[in-house]
Amino acid sequence: MNHPTPYLNFPIGLAARKHDLPMRLRQTLCLIGLALLTTVSLRADPVDAHVFSVTGTVEFAGPGSSSYAALKKGQTLGVGSTIRTGDDGVAVLVTTPGSAIQIGNSSIVKINKLAFAKSGSDVTQRAAVLQLSSGVVSALIDPSTPKITDFQVQTPEGAAAARGTFYAVLVYHGKTYIGVKEGKVAVKAAGTQ
Repeated sequence: MNHPTPYLNFPIGLAARKHDLPMRLRQTLCLIGLALLTTVSLRADPVDAHVFSVTGTVEFAGPGSSSYAALKKGQTLGVGSTIRTGDDGVAVLVTTPGSAIQIGNSSIVKINKLAFAKSGSDVTQRAAVLQLSSGVVSALIDPSTPKITDFQVQTPEGAAAARGTFYAVLVYHGKTYIGVKEGKVAVKAAGTQ
């Protein structure tokens, strides 16, 4: 009876018969594959958020600045920027390709991280970390790429993280509230690992 020859699947997509490659070469190829995957994930380019719409009073302070100016549609915001909305203010930002947020009225949000990477036409990383001090942020994240997406909204009480969903985070009188419209959101209390 013939048994099929076992194959190894290397991270770099190489398949070889076990007996055709010496063990040391297989280990080396695995390490090279892991290094390539690590390099791809580390090469995610920082991106800027783009202001899709602004209604009412919305201001921003650039990275490292405490001086606020009016936020305008079409503007770009880099990592470290802070957005604050008035009682009548609402802003919609495209944070990375495939993710967007709506900042509700009376809110303060700081952009701590934005990263995005592609390999050819495939998205290899999408990351955002927002710090919500007060108010509400609603996030819409492309659900087709959950394994490469890390989208977090940090609050004084913890963080809400998602990989592809529609959810909202509210900080009201120092308490955090999270609502999930679709998908799943992981919640972690501040100070926990």
